[in-house]
Amino acid sequence: MKTHSKRQATRLMIAHEAARMLANQESGDFISARRKAAARLGCKDQRCFPDNIEIDAALREYQQLFKRDSQPETLKQLRLLAVEAMQRFHTFSPRLTGSVLDGTADICSPVQLNLFADTLEELTLYLMEKRIPFELGEVRKKHAGGKIKSHPLIAFLAGNAEIELMLLTPSDRSDPPLDSQSDKPESGASLSEVRALMDA
Repeated sequence: MKTHSKRQATRLMIAHEAARMLANQESGDFISARRKAAARLGCKDQRCFPDNIEIDAALREYQQLFKRDSQPETLKQLRLLAVEAMQRFHTFSPRLTGSVLDGTADICSPVQLNLFADTLEELTLYLMEKRIPFELGEVRKKHAGGKIKSHPLIAFLAGNAEIELMLLTPSDRSDPPLDSQSDKPESGASLSEVRALMDA
């Protein structure tokens, strides 16, 4: 019983340390934050590692305690930027995902949009026509059934914030990538849903 209680206490400590690192931009994602937090606390027993849900809860608690004066306003500004970007890329049926959607975004968080097109050229030509300088890369995402697919990822700056556009094909609408935190389909939110979220 004592061993179980000690393990639970260690999970909580790692979750809160990972949350602190995420909130202060010492780590960029849950996986690396969990690993770094466990190492910092000298824990090698993976049974003591918190899952993503526990880290997410700890992150929200940390932001409420230590960033209640700044994080909500930062989130509001990022969501306003998301609305502007979604309006600009409306022909690609944008869907907002990531921390700007789930409410944990802070000053260094990118605005992440899923776009849909038959070819990458459609999007790159559009960006060039609008004279938007961008960087092109790719990201590997897990889909239902354990499939791993590579998707083009375009990044550019809008003021001091970064916009990340992940390009999906029309067939991905019925098989969207899985969220890295929940392992559930990441369908995202439409422009009208983001506006409703801001009004709420």
